[in-house]
Amino acid sequence: MILVTIIAFIVIFSLLVLVHEFGHFIAARKFGVKVEEFGLGLPPLAKKIFKDKKGTWFTLNWIPFGGFVRLFGEDTFDPKVLKDKQSFASKTILQRTIIILGGVFMNFVLAWVLITFGFLVGMKPFLVTAEDVQMAQEQGIVDTRQVLYIHEVMPESVFEDGSIVAGDYVIKINNELVPEAGALSTILKPNTPADLTVMHGEEESVVNVVPNDDGKLGVMISTELKVEKVYPVKYPIHQAPVKALYEVGRLSVLTVEMLGQVIVSIVAKFTVPAGVAGPVGIAKMTHTFVQQGFMAVIQFMALISISLGVINVMPFPALDGGRFLFIIFELVSRRKPNAKMESIIHTAGFGLLMLLILFITWNDIVNLFV
Repeated sequence: MILVTIIAFIVIFSLLVLVHEFGHFIAARKFGVKVEEFGLGLPPLAKKIFKDKKGTWFTLNWIPFGGFVRLFGEDTFDPKVLKDKQSFASKTILQRTIIILGGVFMNFVLAWVLITFGFLVGMKPFLVTAEDVQMAQEQGIVDTRQVLYIHEVMPESVFEDGSIVAGDYVIKINNELVPEAGALSTILKPNTPADLTVMHGEEESVVNVVPNDDGKLGVMISTELKVEKVYPVKYPIHQAPVKALYEVGRLSVLTVEMLGQVIVSIVAKFTVPAGVAGPVGIAKMTHTFVQQGFMAVIQFMALISISLGVINVMPFPALDGGRFLFIIFELVSRRKPNAKMESIIHTAGFGLLMLLILFITWNDIVNLFV
């Protein structure tokens, strides 16, 4: 299974990135920009496969993740290249915008196609928010049970020994179903032992606790609905594409919101929020989805494709959105930005992105041993 997971991870990630790069490639070809190279994998170069009639080298590279396209005149200071008819820099603002955003567009298109396919053959719904779960429960799509979710274990808590940690669920108290969080005082009495049945990931255990003199446990807790079973949903051919388009839009908005929370958390607290993953975390999730079956992998690919699209359109240097920001500057100021300065900014942005990926990857590795 580990070998299957590794292969699936490489294939899924590479496919999503190649679809993105194919968007740039097709748009560039459409407007007469010379594509110097279309690379499968990332450098260093392993082998030049072939050169097509329009002068594009298709190459195979040693790092087996994704790919890239190299456009003529995209990052150059040479005045002759900048004015060449086949140069990216020589194209109109609209043409360059379409080329830059072509990759993002293809990521959203791929997600739409995958979700449409899923809805046609039958796929579990995307349950991302508490509202999603509640609505699905009302529609009979999911079976749930009420639990108490542990948000934080406070200092001097009765759980200082680590028997319960943030992210755990309490599913029973003294072998009875849990009440609303606000009604805990009717069950937990000061200095009176109680047995809590706790879910830590997929593991269930019973923890014996003694509330303090005030009958408190020293945790931040809330009432949640835990999904026990999810039933597939299926739509006819005239509804599936529309439902899929709505899901792509909804999930994109949620991804933007989550991305904002990630940035705030990293800048303000220097911590990576729970649920945010880098390459190692995505590989771990790939293992989980591969075990769940083909349709789970389809859902996973759609979510990652949307995430790639949203992240790439963010107005940060080195990303497609950052390059688009310079086009907006050109449109507003009616003059092209200094090519050398733009290149320096994108290089610096790329460096920061690499540091961020390393930081998140380190967090992924640490979480593997938690």
